[in-house]
Amino acid sequence: MELEELLSMLEITGMDSLHPHEQTIPANLRRLQEAMFNLGRLVDPLVIDRKTGVILDGNHRYLVLRNMEIPNAVVQPVDYFSDKIGLGTWLPASKILMRKEDFEKLGEKTESVDFEAGKRAIDSLEAVFMIVSGKGGDRECALISPGSYDVVSMTAKQKELISSLSQFNLDYHPDDYAQELLDSGKSVLFRRPYAKKEVVGEALAGRPFPPKSTRHTIPDRVIRLNMPLGWLLEEKEDARRQLEEMLGKRAYSGNVRRYPEPVIVIY
Repeated sequence: MELEELLSMLEITGMDSLHPHEQTIPANLRRLQEAMFNLGRLVDPLVIDRKTGVILDGNHRYLVLRNMEIPNAVVQPVDYFSDKIGLGTWLPASKILMRKEDFEKLGEKTESVDFEAGKRAIDSLEAVFMIVSGKGGDRECALISPGSYDVVSMTAKQKELISSLSQFNLDYHPDDYAQELLDSGKSVLFRRPYAKKEVVGEALAGRPFPPKSTRHTIPDRVIRLNMPLGWLLEEKEDARRQLEEMLGKRAYSGNVRRYPEPVIVIY
């Protein structure tokens, strides 16, 4: 990748023009804030929708910059509604057996269903979650809190329920790994993925989703930029000049690589 192409993918943007679409996880935020403070750098740029300034990747980094009262950010604007950018969700799952009776103890209604009917119900906003537990022929599926929802009420109910399930030590997995999770015997909470227009609408309305609600796949995402935070305290024009000079020294031929295959990054 040539320097000019790389620079065309990055901008310096005022923080006030950006809109987070997801809430943060407090423990992750604390760790990131400590790391950024000690390192003194913004490691990865924020990925934003070019038209609206909605943050697609980097909601935690955004809040750290806010907390540090840094007025600018390095962003990578993208055309969000392009078919090249995928949108899925993360599925809460537990190694501990989780059944519909656990939700009934919380005062929630449940309804036993087969898997395909349950998927149709959650995709139609007719239930908050579908719990699937057990292996093979012993697998059980049930709708949690069936009813009629819109995006706002469904999001609020999901957040309420997740906060009541701390005893199950939930972790989150990409939705395209659902079958592997079930085959391993985990209990999985299936939920409806959001649409892109819902992500933008709720972010601009100041109603960010709970953490791990969306999972974006963004091609050619720039990582390991390592922009010094002090430069982001300067005027945008000066910060841009510093960015160009830094990349001019680092982005020599063969040093900036585009990986066409999936990679595993250890932070």
